[in-house]
Amino acid sequence: MATRACDDRGAVMVEFALIVPILLMLLVGIIEFGRAYNTTVSMQGAAREGARELALRRPAAEVEVAVRDAAPSVEIDGIAQTPCPATGDGEARVTLTEAFTFGIPFVDLGTRDLTAEGVMRCGL
Repeated sequence: MATRACDDRGAVMVEFALIVPILLMLLVGIIEFGRAYNTTVSMQGAAREGARELALRRPAAEVEVAVRDAAPSVEIDGIAQTPCPATGDGEARVTLTEAFTFGIPFVDLGTRDLTAEGVMRCGL
């Protein structure tokens, strides 16, 4: 009986060695998807801020500065602006894009484009 207990300990080590990489992938995957969600939420706030500035008829350069200041932790790749129409009423739109790369070991998800859009009614 004593020799059998020692054999079981080796089996536990083998099982542990087989399961640890899967658990680590799962843990890192949860962290990476959390990072992606955090980036998306930051981009949405920045897009809203940019749309607000655009609805107040600020110049495009000021809108871009406001967007980048609203999300300092995000490297925004593209900012598309649709200003208010000259007739008065309408909507100002700011659309942001960013290429986000997931870093999950053993799983290649590649780079995904994250987008956020902010819309505000134009006003004086």
